[in-house]
Amino acid sequence: MAALLYLLTGIVTAIPVIWFFGWAVWGAPMSLTMYVSILGSSLLVASAAIGIRRRRVAARLALVGAFAIWSFYLPAIVSTVQVRLSDQELSLLVMRWTPSSSALVIKELEETPGFPDTKLSPSETEKIKAMGLTGRLETTGGGLYGRGSRSRVILILQKQVVEAVELKQPNASSIVYLQDGEKWRAFPPDAPTLNRTIRIEPWADDPTQTSVGVELASGARQGFGIMWPTAAVKDTGK
Repeated sequence: MAALLYLLTGIVTAIPVIWFFGWAVWGAPMSLTMYVSILGSSLLVASAAIGIRRRRVAARLALVGAFAIWSFYLPAIVSTVQVRLSDQELSLLVMRWTPSSSALVIKELEETPGFPDTKLSPSETEKIKAMGLTGRLETTGGGLYGRGSRSRVILILQKQVVEAVELKQPNASSIVYLQDGEKWRAFPPDAPTLNRTIRIEPWADDPTQTSVGVELASGARQGFGIMWPTAAVKDTGK
C-alpha cells in the first residue's frame, strides 16, 4: 500500500507542474522550484519501485521527495490566491488614426458575438472628440481578458511602432492611450493603474503588422496583430 501511495502521489503531483511548463510557451515565468518539484515527484516514483523490499529507505526517499514537491506547491498556492484576488476583466479596443485637417470621422466594426465591446460607447465617443483629434479613426481589433472587476483600454495608434512599448493597465478604471509621434499620452493622466502592462511592438519578420500583447494576472501574455497599409509602413522607414 505504501508503494502504491508513493507511485500515485508522484504521478498526480507531476501533472500540474508539467501543465505549468506548457504555459511557459505563452510567456509565463519559470522558476527553479518547478524543476525541484519534478525531481521530488520522480523520487516518489523511485520510492514506489524500491519500497517493496527496502521500506525504510523508500520512506526516507519519499520524505525528501515530499519536501521537494512542497517547495513548488506552497508558493504556487499562495501565488494562485494572489492572482485570483488581483485579476480583472480588461476590455481592449485598438483604433488606427489617420490625421488630416478634416473633421473627425469614426469608423467602427460591427459587434461580433463574444466581443461586445468592439464599439465605442457614447461617453467614449465624446471623450475622444474632446481630445481634439481630426481625420479618420477606425477600429482594427480588440479583445476581452481576465475575470473580475472591469477595466477598459482604448489604444489609438497613428503608425507602426519602431520598438517595443509597454503601457500600464488601468486598475478597475478606463484609459485612452494616444500615440502622439514617438510619445504616448494617457487620458485621463491620473487614472489608477496596475504593474501589469500592454506590450506593443513590431511583429517579428513582418513590418506590416503590430503585435499587441496583454499581460495576464498569471504573468502570461495574450493578444493579436494589427495590419498596416503599405504606405503607413513606409512612413516609419522600415
